[in-house]
Amino acid sequence: MTEADWLKLALLCLAGAASPGLSWLIIVTMSANHGLRAGLAGAVGHGLGITVFALTTVFGLSAILLAAPELAYLLTWLGIGLLAYFGYRLARAGVPPLPDQLTTGAGFFAGFLVAIFNPKVLVFFLAVFGPFIDPNHSRPTQVSMGVLAGVIDALVYTLVALFALGARRFLHTERLLHLNRGLGIILLLSSGWLAVQNT
Repeated sequence: MTEADWLKLALLCLAGAASPGLSWLIIVTMSANHGLRAGLAGAVGHGLGITVFALTTVFGLSAILLAAPELAYLLTWLGIGLLAYFGYRLARAGVPPLPDQLTTGAGFFAGFLVAIFNPKVLVFFLAVFGPFIDPNHSRPTQVSMGVLAGVIDALVYTLVALFALGARRFLHTERLLHLNRGLGIILLLSSGWLAVQNT
């Protein structure tokens, strides 16, 4: 890949990570409600999940999904289900489905799972990341592409966690509940729209 290709890939990864969504909500909630360590663990876990997704895409997910469309269908519906579940819990209770006492390990695992099952991530890697894939690329280049996506993602969500911690004084319980309920309704509507698009 040329330097221009690397720059374009980095900017696309940055844009994908920086766009708000389910992942933002989870990391913000972790950091605001459970402290910086939980938020940072979630950010690192999310970055690892993105790295796994990116490497899987680089080493053949696109080809696999083209050969087995039912797998893409299954992954999409798993993601829609996760989106609907989080949206329902948020709209109903105003609190994401996270343990009251969130350990660093649990935060890491939650961040990882959100990255793996987020429909936005699947769409991003197939539609945006995919065109950069070339079977003729060397193995180090392919690995570097996946690692680049994961590192950028982890850095962005580290900043999100730090922002949430700094804004915690403004996100008192009642305001956070209202904000989460509003986001929950948006997530439910998004899952409904995705479900209609995939039927």
